Amino acid sequence: MIDLTVLPSRLPPVQSDSQQLQVQRLALKHADMLSVAGQQSAAHVRPWLGNTLCPVTPAASKQCITGMESQREQGYGITYLLIDDDQCLGMGLINYIHPVHLSANLGFWLRPDACGRGLATALCRSLIKLGFSQMGLHRLECLVEPANKASLRVVTRLGAEKEGVCRKRVFGRDALLYSIT
Repeated sequence: MIDLTVLPSRLPPVQSDSQQLQVQRLALKHADMLSVAGQQSAAHVRPWLGNTLCPVTPAASKQCITGMESQREQGYGITYLLIDDDQCLGMGLINYIHPVHLSANLGFWLRPDACGRGLATALCRSLIKLGFSQMGLHRLECLVEPANKASLRVVTRLGAEKEGVCRKRVFGRDALLYSIT
């Protein structure tokens, strides 16, 4: 099992236009900003990722964060937020870590007002570097809704290879499987 408790609480900043954005490991101090980002993003995030990863109230955010922290301690996954001053712009995570095959899922979402600026790609690149260099993973997988053109652009920019369609994979819906090795 990979010990996720030793991974950094911050990753290198992400450059956006003329400023640097922080990449911080999800913690209880982020509950309010996560719920605000969730409220702004629920319409396009929840149908694909569900309620847990896109909380819309401070109470739901605290529950989400507590659950994610427990998962990190169990070696299941690790979650980081993209932060601009005191605002959460989005979330990136590595989860479903397979301890034998050293593969995992790479997931991400951004608030609508943060989209189209290359931030998802930059956040994912930070997570990919973490996954391969510090976690020792061999493979990351991205499941993308076929109609989500923005996420398809992100995985293409990341150099992910399309492997096929996973029928009824996410909430009973088809997903395109991409891999990064």
